[in-house]
Amino acid sequence: MSIDDDPRPQAPEKPLPSDCCGSGCDPCILDAYEDELEHYHLALEAWLLRHPPMSGAGTTPRPRLVLDTNVLLDLYVFRDPNWRPLLELLQSGACDAVTSPACRDEFLHVLQYPLFKLSPAQRVHAIEAFDALHRCLEVPVDEGTEALPRCRDPDDQKFLELALQSKADVLLSKDKALLKLARRLRRLDLFAVQSPKVWLEENAPA
Repeated sequence: MSIDDDPRPQAPEKPLPSDCCGSGCDPCILDAYEDELEHYHLALEAWLLRHPPMSGAGTTPRPRLVLDTNVLLDLYVFRDPNWRPLLELLQSGACDAVTSPACRDEFLHVLQYPLFKLSPAQRVHAIEAFDALHRCLEVPVDEGTEALPRCRDPDDQKFLELALQSKADVLLSKDKALLKLARRLRRLDLFAVQSPKVWLEENAPA
């Protein structure tokens, strides 16, 4: 479905404090606005699921990064201050962060976990922040991936495949199963696998 046929939901207009008469109406105009805002965030979240960002064109000499889901959560949900330099590099355009539909879907799915207790608005903000900084690439399924080692966690294999197929310079992860493959990937002369901490120590501006 195209965006022309499925336009982005529009936020409701916020009433002014003076619009409330102060008479204890039930529902109050301000309460009605909060309900409309909740419905808007749910509709926007659903729309973002239907319309992932398009891939950018052309090549770039910037370092190309793949970030696994745990790093994405640290950046866009928990706002971990340790990774603030990484976020600033992405926001400045100094790095080229890429994702795939499968990797993006995992991030969106994890945002729904009850453990995180995220509101619809928080999920929308996380999705929009992610989509603003990551190019979503349609990568060929299994093309050329026979050279890759198999990750102990099958759910993480898609990040290795994305890094290989997108010709990424590095896969950033805190996952032990992925980090254990770093030496084998280096011997194969493929991409690096590093923790954000190690990568920032080597690449963040002084």
